[in-house]
Amino acid sequence: MTDSFNSPINGLTFAPEWAGTNIFMACQVVRDCSDSLYPAELGCIGGVADKRRNTFSTGRSAARAALAEAGLGAAELPRATDGSVIWPAGITGSVTHTDEWAVAAVAVQAMSDARSLGIDLERIKPLEAGVLKLIATENELAELLDTGKKRWHATALFGLKESLYKCLRPSFGRFIEFHDVEIIGLASGRPHIRFNSERLRGHCDPTELELRMAVTAEHVFSMVWQRDT
Repeated sequence: MTDSFNSPINGLTFAPEWAGTNIFMACQVVRDCSDSLYPAELGCIGGVADKRRNTFSTGRSAARAALAEAGLGAAELPRATDGSVIWPAGITGSVTHTDEWAVAAVAVQAMSDARSLGIDLERIKPLEAGVLKLIATENELAELLDTGKKRWHATALFGLKESLYKCLRPSFGRFIEFHDVEIIGLASGRPHIRFNSERLRGHCDPTELELRMAVTAEHVFSMVWQRDT
């Protein structure tokens, strides 16, 4: 599943068991993997800086490794206009990266009840008060104050909202503002979602969404997947 014992998802020893459905993951150290890119993928990064080339190419390499974990062959994975990965028919997935690590997750829809999914990896760091106000609702800010000793809490809140956006963006078709969504219960390890947006409430029942997160000394890894009901 990973190419390093020290990877930020190393503790997730069996991804389907952790996720609660057949989702398969892979994690790789960011490096130049552009030699492994397909033509349509190379076309996405023409002229970009080395840093972007490395994160993009490693993300695609991790995605193919995740497909292999699911028992599937390699496939070309071009980029959609919104920046997301175009997966083969019958596959849903997500890719995330920091400057050091790339993680990919995939689900085969015939083997899983995951209709769509989104993942995010964030290095734990303090967030300025102004940034927190942009990210968090009043209820979320109150919970952050109550659990101020948990240095990962704000990072986890951001990561779960990013994961949710990636999960719903393909079907929702609109930008989701941070305050459109409220995530409560992070400190307990059993977070749940409320929608503040009428459009989102009309689009999706929050009870269809499964939230997962894993916290290490340096990172928060988060996943949101929508059940196919």
